[in-house]
Amino acid sequence: MAKTAVAFSNADGGVILLGVSDRGQVMGLALSGDKEIEIHNRLARLIGLGDYQIHRLKAAGRDVAAIGLDRQRDGFVQSSDGQVKERRGASNHTLMGTQLADFIARRFVRAPEATATGAGPDQIDDDLALQLATAWGWNIAGDLDLLMQRLRDSAFLVGTGHNERLSVAGALYLVTDPGTVLGKAYVEVFRYRDDGLDYDRRIEFRGPLQEQVRRAAEFVLDELGFDMATLGVDRHELHRLPHSALREAIANAVAHRSYAATGEAVRIEIRPDRVVVRSPGALPGGVTLTDIAERSVPRNILVIRTLRFFGIAEDAGRGVDLMYRHMALNLMSPPRFAADDASVTVTLRLGSEATPAERAQLAQMLAGGDDASTRPHSVGEREPTDERTSPQDARLLLHAARGRTLTNARARALLGIDVRDSRAALHRLRDRGLLEQHGTDSGTVYSLHSRFSGPEGARTRPRDFVAEVLALSREGPITNTSVRTRTGLDRATAVRILNRLVAEGRLERRGTKRGTHYVRRQGSSGRNRSRRG
Repeated sequence: MAKTAVAFSNADGGVILLGVSDRGQVMGLALSGDKEIEIHNRLARLIGLGDYQIHRLKAAGRDVAAIGLDRQRDGFVQSSDGQVKERRGASNHTLMGTQLADFIARRFVRAPEATATGAGPDQIDDDLALQLATAWGWNIAGDLDLLMQRLRDSAFLVGTGHNERLSVAGALYLVTDPGTVLGKAYVEVFRYRDDGLDYDRRIEFRGPLQEQVRRAAEFVLDELGFDMATLGVDRHELHRLPHSALREAIANAVAHRSYAATGEAVRIEIRPDRVVVRSPGALPGGVTLTDIAERSVPRNILVIRTLRFFGIAEDAGRGVDLMYRHMALNLMSPPRFAADDASVTVTLRLGSEATPAERAQLAQMLAGGDDASTRPHSVGEREPTDERTSPQDARLLLHAARGRTLTNARARALLGIDVRDSRAALHRLRDRGLLEQHGTDSGTVYSLHSRFSGPEGARTRPRDFVAEVLALSREGPITNTSVRTRTGLDRATAVRILNRLVAEGRLERRGTKRGTHYVRRQGSSGRNRSRRG
């Protein structure tokens, strides 16, 4: 009981039932005066324990006792012998070594987001407050006084009386434009044609934090365009970056940034071959670039926790791992991190070692089969929480989809793992019905399961984008945007095709800058003119 009380208090709080078995069977416990004193005495031995309540309950006609424990917000709780435990799922996890150091750091690096701002409760937007209550699962039943108390309990409101103010976290989620309170508390996106310093478009994404992340991710993906692939009679559109990886990169940037840097926004750069996300503020103390995926010392734990409740981000400590995972599932380069005293950046490179058709086929297989009705955007997107699929699986399946057989030795060479892990990976894919096993013992080989169409079915049908653009021009004036919408091409490729058609005299460019559009030249037959050389 005492160990569980420590674990609950160091997590989100909880309830301990005495007189109920681990399987939920009501055994009964008579809570006499002496028994209650004994419980108090045992809990009194714990170091740092906060408020708790003991209640008598009736269940299945028997007496049971319930101990309600609040989350310890200041410091942490230890058992009488000095152990620190944290509740994870249905178990009490003892923290040791770097896990203990990270936990203590999280407890004492919460001050910035709980700092009072200049905004009072009168600046709270009612709709945003209700959205926050829903995300957190508060059952307020329309009671505004209860809602305000919940905001105080969770540190979205700090101070008392006339001095009550929104905290930094409160301003980020409860004010329609946090930038009016916190300076450049928004995301700005810059689009570049090349690796130079001059950008050709800049846009700001303001509003509550969850909307900043959603809208910025959607905008970047739209600007990047799609990779197109055809499987059988179905055409697939695949994001050029995995949506989950990009969204997590942006969520991490806004959640872990320093909000003391009021003159800087989270900055996203769209380059021809990469997307760069820059977050103001250095790495938190104790975290380095070498262990950024293993250690978690969030600067703003309430901020990222709320993003998770909105379904925008992973738990603290899992975001970086998710980025690596989804980039690897799409056979793309891993995220590259850089940091200095002023900022942390992550670079997500475009391009995959798999063709668009192969990515589409992998997505179908990993999503559960070759059903043509599934139209995944990128590998892993349909089951972002499915732990059955590992990046190693995607690499092995790509090898098999290209018509090659797999052996244990070949799997070891492809993945750089030992014989036990390679055998486990092959068997996992076999047991999921993705690979077929042929032979036994030393003669065992594996191939893509016969129910999949194999490399022939994954062949992309060639598309004549020039012809598609010319066909579109027959409908009237066209723009870069209308070409990208019709074809799914990225902006740079659309520009190249339009410039080529202008140079060949098949289209005429009119207007400048945002007013640029293209019309068919009079007398143009739409056929490619013969050229010498």
